[in-house]
Amino acid sequence: MTVKLINQWGTPATATVVYQVGNGDWKLAAQKDYGVYTFVVPPGETRYGVSANCLPVGLSTIGFFSTYQLTTNDTTEVVFPCLNLSDQSFSEISLDWDASALGANRFEAYDRIDQNDSGSTPLTLDAIIGEDEPFLFLAYSGGVVDYANLEGVRFERFDTTPNQTHSVTFTASDTATFGSLTGPSTPTGFNDCDFDSGLVIHNGLYVPELAQAGGNPCNGDFLRVPGTSPGDVRMFMANYRDPVNNRTLVSILFTGTDAASASLPALPSPWPTSYAVDAAALPSFDLNHPDGDATGYLIFYNGDRGPFWQIYVSPDWLAGATSYSLPDLSQAPDFGGIVPLKGDSVDWEVIAFFSDRPIGDWLSTPTWMPAGPVSMPVLPGGGMTAASIAGTLTVP
Repeated sequence: MTVKLINQWGTPATATVVYQVGNGDWKLAAQKDYGVYTFVVPPGETRYGVSANCLPVGLSTIGFFSTYQLTTNDTTEVVFPCLNLSDQSFSEISLDWDASALGANRFEAYDRIDQNDSGSTPLTLDAIIGEDEPFLFLAYSGGVVDYANLEGVRFERFDTTPNQTHSVTFTASDTATFGSLTGPSTPTGFNDCDFDSGLVIHNGLYVPELAQAGGNPCNGDFLRVPGTSPGDVRMFMANYRDPVNNRTLVSILFTGTDAASASLPALPSPWPTSYAVDAAALPSFDLNHPDGDATGYLIFYNGDRGPFWQIYVSPDWLAGATSYSLPDLSQAPDFGGIVPLKGDSVDWEVIAFFSDRPIGDWLSTPTWMPAGPVSMPVLPGGGMTAASIAGTLTVP
């Protein structure tokens, strides 16, 4: 078995990695290379677990734990995203820009670190030092950075040698063009879609909010992004929320970056409103979604004092079981703080996801995008739908 860790910019990261064979004890995995770990699942056994403890920068007292419960039929190589600076070098660069050909007077630049905008030139920003760094540049009219005022788009890669100046000139060929989106209708009891479309570059650039859509059914348009490379993708995601019962339905599609149109997959059934989790430090979850054919399950579990924990479970690992108990990792090296204490308030969320690609493909991909406090695996040409339900418990 091979375990690879990558940071938010797609380069190798390190963490504590432990594994379990069958129902055995959790043990340290061997580090084979920087960001690469291995362990053995012996003949006659297929079920295994693997966990990584990643500490986000600036949050040294709060663990960020991920656990996969899979089988060798799912995959023999997994990837964990880890928030960490591992071996990155940064530099300040300047961008001289000119968008006058498009009648634009506001400039926005996205790199792998951040987003910056300005109404004057040059624009100074921090960047990761590299020979082929990706950037997305947007030009706006009216002096306001707003989707409705978007006039131009350029995608470029260039060398970010320290203290250099790079020129960005928009021409008529950079005029913004838009594609059309159609998505599912709003289910009864849920709010109309909250939509986003992002650009996902395979080595860590993520640009959100490149679309406007809504209504019932969910529809609208999105900014097309020419000039990117194979392996770079567009993400389209519609969320439908039932705030009364803490339920969400999601439809996600990953396409080529210059797609002219997108149609989102149909939504799954929601979890029953009666779904409940018994209070315990390590509770059990019902992993028996009404649709019966989930690709896999994802559980989020985090307390008011930390840590943040995400757990993926495959149907093959469950082997027909419909209940799953969080594993006790407290005796594994560097996992001592994973179990919340008596009296802690803990938020939980259980997600059933559905796809025409198996869970092993999703958890082996080297491309991940940020999605709030966690990261989402990205498969070019893949689609996914999901149903979630959330709640809070107090540890007895």
